[in-house]
Amino acid sequence: MIQKEDQSPWGLIFILFGAGILSAFQVGKVPPVLSDIRLDLSISLFYAGWLLSIFNLTGLLFGTFAGAIADAIGHRRLMLAGLVLQIAGCFIGSFADSFHGLLASRVIEGAGFLAVIVSTPTLIFQVVKQKDMNVALSIWTCYLPAGASLMMILLPLILAGTNWRGLWQINAALMIGYTLILAKKTAHIKFMNPVIPFRFKKLIQDIVQTSTCAGPLLLAVIFITYALQWLAVMGFLPTLILEKYGFSKSLASILTAGMVFVNIFGNLAGGRLLKRGIKRWKLIAFACIIMGTSSIAIYWPGATFLLNYTGCLVFSIFGGLIPASILGGVPLYAPSKNLIATTNGLVIQGGQTGQVIGPPILAYLVSQTGSWSCGAWFLGSVALIGFVLSLCLSRLKPKVSS
Repeated sequence: MIQKEDQSPWGLIFILFGAGILSAFQVGKVPPVLSDIRLDLSISLFYAGWLLSIFNLTGLLFGTFAGAIADAIGHRRLMLAGLVLQIAGCFIGSFADSFHGLLASRVIEGAGFLAVIVSTPTLIFQVVKQKDMNVALSIWTCYLPAGASLMMILLPLILAGTNWRGLWQINAALMIGYTLILAKKTAHIKFMNPVIPFRFKKLIQDIVQTSTCAGPLLLAVIFITYALQWLAVMGFLPTLILEKYGFSKSLASILTAGMVFVNIFGNLAGGRLLKRGIKRWKLIAFACIIMGTSSIAIYWPGATFLLNYTGCLVFSIFGGLIPASILGGVPLYAPSKNLIATTNGLVIQGGQTGQVIGPPILAYLVSQTGSWSCGAWFLGSVALIGFVLSLCLSRLKPKVSS
């Protein structure tokens, strides 16, 4: 079928989206089999937690650096390299016979994951028409909830015929096939910065220029507040359900997958609303208000399960407006078009920072107070900070009207 000049190549955009989905599989595959890994490798809960957080630590430390590398060597090259790294990490991890071996494989997977999520949005930005950019990038922001929840849903079927090591190998096989398809389908996408030679000094200059620019920095800090809240709620939802209501582990996992999945609708709605002309700072401000209010329903001591879980769903759905608004604004607030991936890396670094610090802070507060009710005022305070920052964003003018 011939692509009309005024239409975006949606087939290619969804193929690129698939790279994010498969990468998110590597996030969603771990929580449900963590107990099996602990039993197999004889590791404590503390060490098992590192298998979860190592992804976030990789992004926290190297997010902006990865974006700058993408701008320097090519976004398609880094995306494909990221998939190859995840393939290697899955295969190595499937044969690990110790915690340190599996952790090392997760570091490799995390580096590949970071490479994909930093570089792929810029490729989408290159091929999509300007009129469809907000919708296309909002679709991209669904990669994590879509991929992670899909993996959680498929896991019972996969584990019926294999163990966690087989799960790792199945993921590697899927990514091998997809990488070959992706390499062929994206071969025509040209390098955005062909006249810029790779120099380490220039790389550092790009990072400094982006990190000190008000727009990218503000987007990154807002993303910290969102990611902190979202992972803190999602990460401890199974624990909250088990402790407070005594539900089974499988039901708690399904309910958590449901909360993750509905985040997709907020992401998609954000893109549609931006396309209709709603200001992104208004969407962020509105989402912050809803998330802060919902946290009261989630952690209210005397609340019923229905109120708690409804609060989680509302929290997740409306929270999805924020990543759609933030990541969709990256091309608009980047210092230049040659620094889009660097800006995206800075934003991703902000998100990873929030995910690293959110759960430990909430866990500490709960352990000190002996009650989950502290989550209401803690997350409400973070939501208030996000709201104030959205007002600051309204004072900045992007390169292109949004």
